[in-house]
Amino acid sequence: MATLASEKEEFFDLTYSNEPASYYYLILEVESQQVKAAWFHSTKNLFTGFASYPFSGSFKSLIENHPFLASEFKEVLVCVSTANYLVSPKNILDGTAHDLFQLSNAFDRENQVLRTTGLVNIKSEVIHPIAMELESEIASSFKHVKILSHIAPRIEHEMNTMRTLQASSAVYAHVSAEFIDIRIYANGKLHLANAFYQTGEEDIAYYLLYSAEVMEINAEKTSLVLSGNVKIGDASWNLLSKYWKNLSLVKPLSRIEISEKLSGNNAAPYFHLTHALLCAS
Repeated sequence: MATLASEKEEFFDLTYSNEPASYYYLILEVESQQVKAAWFHSTKNLFTGFASYPFSGSFKSLIENHPFLASEFKEVLVCVSTANYLVSPKNILDGTAHDLFQLSNAFDRENQVLRTTGLVNIKSEVIHPIAMELESEIASSFKHVKILSHIAPRIEHEMNTMRTLQASSAVYAHVSAEFIDIRIYANGKLHLANAFYQTGEEDIAYYLLYSAEVMEINAEKTSLVLSGNVKIGDASWNLLSKYWKNLSLVKPLSRIEISEKLSGNNAAPYFHLTHALLCAS
C-alpha cells in the first residue's frame, strides 16, 4: 500500500552550502500533508538536496519550522499537487472561466481561484483550482516564485522523453498519498491525463489496467514508467509487474547532475521533482 511519509526526511550535499542562495533553484511539491523539496545549484548544474517535510496546510508554519526555505533563491518553483485539474487546448479557459471549468471539474468560488500553467510541447495548458489562502501564503513567503500545476512538468518531460526515444506509445503514472496520476500516450500524442483516488496497490493496479483497456493499450507491449510513492520491490511494484513486462522508475531530467551523496533508492522518489526545471523562467 502506498503510504504518506509523516516524518521529516533530508538528503544533502553540503559542499556548496556557503554559497549564496541566489545560485539555487528551490523546487517544492505541495501535497495535502507533505511538501517535497529539491535544491538545484544553477552554476554547478547540480542537485544538492532532496527533502520531505510534514505539512499542516500552512506555509507560514512550514517556514517557521524550516526557515532556510525562505532564503532568497534564484527562483522558487511551487508545484501544487491536486487530483482536480483539466488539460485544455490553449486560449479556451482562463482565470475567469469558472462556469466552463465546472462543466467537468469541481470548483469552490468562495475559497478557490483558478490557475493556468501553459505547456510548451503541446498546444495546451493545465488549469486547476488553488485555495485562495494557500496562494496568498505562497506569494508572501517567497521572492521570485512561480506557482505551477504539479502535472505540467511531467507532461513536458514525458513528451521530451518520447521524442528522444522515438517512442509512439507509453504509460506514465505518479503515485501520491491519496491518488494516482495516469497519462497515456499513443501515436506520439497525449490521449489521457487523469487522476484517481487510491487506497493501496490493488487500486493502483486496477486504475492502470482499466485506463489501458479503455485506451486500447496493450500492457504487455507498452512501457509503464512510475514515479512518486513507489519503489522497486514494494507491494505496488510487485503487483504491477505481473501485468506490465516493461516496468521502470522515472529518470531525472537529462543534462543535469545529481550529487553522488544523494544517490540510491532513497532518492528515487524525488527524481520527478527535477522535471520542474523545464518550467523555470
